[in-house]
Amino acid sequence: MLYSEKLKIFSAAHPSKYITVDGAQYRYILDGKEDGKTLVFLNGGMNTLEMWMDYVDALAGDYRGLLFDYPQELPTNQALVTGMHAFFKALGIEAPIFIGASDGGMVAQIYAQKYPGEAGGMILISTGGMDEATLKSLKKKYRLAPVMLWYMKHCNYEKLKPKLIRASMRHIRNESAEEIAYARDMFETIFKDYKQEKDVHISGLLADVMNQTPVTEADFAALEGRILLILPDQDFFSGKMQQDLVRLMHSPKITYISGGHLSTVLRADAFVRAIREFLKELG
Repeated sequence: MLYSEKLKIFSAAHPSKYITVDGAQYRYILDGKEDGKTLVFLNGGMNTLEMWMDYVDALAGDYRGLLFDYPQELPTNQALVTGMHAFFKALGIEAPIFIGASDGGMVAQIYAQKYPGEAGGMILISTGGMDEATLKSLKKKYRLAPVMLWYMKHCNYEKLKPKLIRASMRHIRNESAEEIAYARDMFETIFKDYKQEKDVHISGLLADVMNQTPVTEADFAALEGRILLILPDQDFFSGKMQQDLVRLMHSPKITYISGGHLSTVLRADAFVRAIREFLKELG
């Protein structure tokens, strides 16, 4: 089944809700076992909550899942995690277990640094650490980010979309023909209605990552034994970045998955199995 077909079924079964907290509007889905632990899914660089469709459907029988898009009223990562804190309180969520992919994994780390002891666990997928060395490397790699952000604000966005789809497809590694077709359909479906202001917002959050105070091992001391790292073996984040992430965490469980940066979506079954096993161990 293609992404676009799956999306129609998911959207019908899980209609989005909206809430405004401290001036920021959240589009969200809160579903699953009402008395289960709450899994908070943090989006990657497309900021599209639907990336987690397969995860919610697979885990809803045992856990409550919260999906949400990062509100455009929150332009920096510090504003975002502050807003998330208020958002969780408004929904009555305590001790969230974060499941963050790519940029979402970095947001989880920023949250843990700002609100120590509040997370019930952390599952980081296809991401890098917010340590000093990684941030320095990312800053060098994305030194032209301010220029790209300016262009994103002023370009003819509809004409840019085909290039953005091609750039997204460059994350393909050892995926099958079926997985590649799914990825292409996914990006074409997402970009069909994707708004320029939404892209400018998430691009600004990504650029703002380099402005954050680096995290240290001490920021994750309260989560010792409650961290799972799921790392693709051909990820966008280098092997060194992955090892720097491992060193930041306290007694993390580590699972390696075959694939590239898109495997979070394209090989969701493998990730869900690792997550379910880890959550059972947490009790």
